[in-house]
Amino acid sequence: MTAFYSRRFSISLLSASLALACPALAYADSLTEKVRLNDVTVFIRGAELFNSGKVSLPAGESEVVFTNIASGLNEQSLMIEADNGVVVQSSGVRRDYLSENLSPEVESLKKQIESEVRAQSKLNVQREVIQAQLAILESNRALGGEKEGASVEQVNQMLQLVNNKMREVLLTDIDLREQLAEIDKNIEKLNKQLAEAQQKSGQAVNQVVVKFYSPKAVTSDIKLSYVIRDAGWVPTYDVRVDNITQPVKLSYKANVFQNSGINWDKVNLTLSTGNPSEGAQAPRLMPWYIDLNKQPLLSVSKMKNDVMEVSAPAPSNALMGAELDGNFAEGAGLEQRKKVSKPLSDYVVTDVGGVNTRFSITLPYNIAADGKGHSVMIKQVDVQGDYRYVVVPKLEQDAFLQVQLKAWENLNLLPGKSNIFFEGSYVGQGYIDTRYIKDTLDLSLGRDKKILVNRENAKLTTAKAEFFGNSVNQQYSYTMDVRNTRKEPIKLVVLDQIPMSRNASVTVDSVQYDGASYNKDTGEVQWLLDLAPNELRKLSLSYTVKSPKDERVVGL
Repeated sequence: MTAFYSRRFSISLLSASLALACPALAYADSLTEKVRLNDVTVFIRGAELFNSGKVSLPAGESEVVFTNIASGLNEQSLMIEADNGVVVQSSGVRRDYLSENLSPEVESLKKQIESEVRAQSKLNVQREVIQAQLAILESNRALGGEKEGASVEQVNQMLQLVNNKMREVLLTDIDLREQLAEIDKNIEKLNKQLAEAQQKSGQAVNQVVVKFYSPKAVTSDIKLSYVIRDAGWVPTYDVRVDNITQPVKLSYKANVFQNSGINWDKVNLTLSTGNPSEGAQAPRLMPWYIDLNKQPLLSVSKMKNDVMEVSAPAPSNALMGAELDGNFAEGAGLEQRKKVSKPLSDYVVTDVGGVNTRFSITLPYNIAADGKGHSVMIKQVDVQGDYRYVVVPKLEQDAFLQVQLKAWENLNLLPGKSNIFFEGSYVGQGYIDTRYIKDTLDLSLGRDKKILVNRENAKLTTAKAEFFGNSVNQQYSYTMDVRNTRKEPIKLVVLDQIPMSRNASVTVDSVQYDGASYNKDTGEVQWLLDLAPNELRKLSLSYTVKSPKDERVVGL
């Protein structure tokens, strides 16, 4: 029987060995070539990677396995070219798990975690021994009090001995628990660091297997390209204003992220405003049918909830992570930047001739496969604009500086967040929105405490309600003081509003707005002021609301 199981075990081992060896045997005659990543075109979502290699092929058919291939590639996008009369017969993608290598950092962290786990296990064994000792001591203490023939002094001595030993053991257990708690903290920290290291240095194990045919033995240059999903870029801006008499200094940047499994080392980047994930096919209208509703009507609130549930798309997690990370890595090395005398934007070529805008960067960049945003400069330009202040004292009495950029269409901007700097200081974060067609692009530059605004009720002219027959009139009156304490003249836009009635029995009359413009369709009142340095201007606004005597007006 023993010989039977031994023979059966040997056969199983042989079978397992053959099974493991089959993949290697299948590709035993294959050549292996590591391709080099040269150029990357990064889309808003996704990227196209362009690689090159050189292979020496015999006459006839041959198979080559190309390594250093990113994970998550779209096989339909795979393109392979060969020269010197070599024909590409077929290609495919495979994943070789046996070739997966860990980085030195990952291996070191794993060893540290294993060491901590071993120490944790030893301490747990010591605690188990202590628990067993405590159980024995507890039983001895109970037996000591019941021992026949022992004097009181002997019993007390024995109990004292047991108690002292229990105290010693319990104090040791406390020390062990403290050591275990510290080890648990270390293991948790190491696991977090390991997860980050694995994400940074995870090497792709994808391979592209290509069958070539060559009429004679030649050396051929290979070009290999494909599209991946887990990459992209997010536009961001730095808006700097040194003085309201000078142009705006606009820095157009891209936060490039990728998690393809391979680091992009010294690649030529091209940023494209295209998005292959959106598809290239134009939409087509289908027949639109209407019918009578044969089901009971839902309540308005239920219908609104249903619409909200259907129409609210979930945001892209990868894109959010890229927007909310904030840990920008340097695209080019510091030593390289020191050698560059020209601004980085001079190394960017903008192409607007195609369907999408493309920014080709002639400096090599390093983008790690860590999924984080890496800042890449696209352009730095001085933009002419008109400065003005805007204040809405009804809501907030701080004045906000705005600049209205001219000819902004030529900048090829995309919607994105902006970092605002005014007079050498960081003001805060804004948003550049290019989705709406306007003559100027209005950018908010933050609050200016040197513009003083105060809005109050004019108590002398705001009288109590006056009754006329079945109606009541209520007058509202406001005064505003605006002062420019800056050393230069400014343009100030003051916004207020007149209420509008939705009920014919409620009317708004006797509107006075002291030289402002009034939009009856929106109720907006606007003053356009030119204020000299230290100039004070007083503004007034008043109106009367007429309503039925026995009704209460809401919204005032």
